[in-house]
Amino acid sequence: MQRAERRITTIAGAGLIALLLAGCGDADPADGHRDDKPKTDRAASAGTPLPLDTAARQAKYTDSDERAVDLKVAPTSVKRGTTADVAHVHLDDDVKGMVPHYLTVSVTNTGTDTVDAGAAADQFALVLADGTRGRTMSFYNSNPLASPGTGPLETCNGTKAPVKLPPGQTATGCQVVMLPKGAKPSAVSYSDDAGTRTWKVKGGDDADSGLLPVGKPAKTTWRDVHDKDFPLTVTPKNVRKVGPEALAGYDLHDDQKKADFYFVTYEYRNDGTTKLYPDMDEAVVLRTEAGRTVEKMTLLSMGSSGPKGCESAVPYGMVPAGKTVRQCGVYLLGKGDKPLTATFTPSAKGARTLTWKTS
Repeated sequence: MQRAERRITTIAGAGLIALLLAGCGDADPADGHRDDKPKTDRAASAGTPLPLDTAARQAKYTDSDERAVDLKVAPTSVKRGTTADVAHVHLDDDVKGMVPHYLTVSVTNTGTDTVDAGAAADQFALVLADGTRGRTMSFYNSNPLASPGTGPLETCNGTKAPVKLPPGQTATGCQVVMLPKGAKPSAVSYSDDAGTRTWKVKGGDDADSGLLPVGKPAKTTWRDVHDKDFPLTVTPKNVRKVGPEALAGYDLHDDQKKADFYFVTYEYRNDGTTKLYPDMDEAVVLRTEAGRTVEKMTLLSMGSSGPKGCESAVPYGMVPAGKTVRQCGVYLLGKGDKPLTATFTPSAKGARTLTWKTS
């Protein structure tokens, strides 16, 4: 029996990050220092509302007691803040200069029992047009004596869904999500046991000028296993969804069988002057509506060039100068999630990542 392994990861920094919220108001005089100018009255924007689909969707959430919970979930608003909102916050270097966005969501218990649904609000994400997920932030105050501020950051940070949710009741939660300066969110996503749901943010899809059209060839540089640089032309040929029967003969786990399978085919032309070993398919990942970055499955088999319909030409041979090789990979997405972009990250130093729309 042939084996299959899977790797599905989110992009670096997509998880919850604890940051230090600089103290406001008077410090404890016992430490020899006192701040006579409270900062709670600082000016702050109210946030700019972004047009958003807010229709409630049915969800199936597993709570901390391993019970399947019926919920209705929806984003209720997305507001764009300003960098001034976080001017008093100690930020890590990789989020400095980003712009805070305030995502408010609702979770309704449609079942008959009180459930532990507090974490359901954390299943939401704010996603860009290329599938990049926003950086969800968590804040804590270093000065327990400080009065909370009244700006949108403090208001959002203080709006947390209660842990216990009685039948028929609705809870509201808010996330502070950091996006790169100038970036526009394209969608809000929610993922749970029943799959992925998305809500469009109007105007977000207009911010994809850096994406390559479907199937457009692009030139780059590839560094091979011997640390030699090769000029390379990369062309995505297709991204297509297939059924689990396409992997007949491979030993899949139960959770893998429930997911959605995609075949992703790329073509590479060796524009160099010597033979090239074709390991370029390892540099291809999908980015999805849920803001997930999905790597190629590792399929273990003997004497096979891949599943039927996803064979790789010359998978173990060398690619002569001026010739092309076509390679196909299998990608496993959460149920209901869909690919937005396919990216190729060259191994050569200084070569930029290439990103194509998938449709």
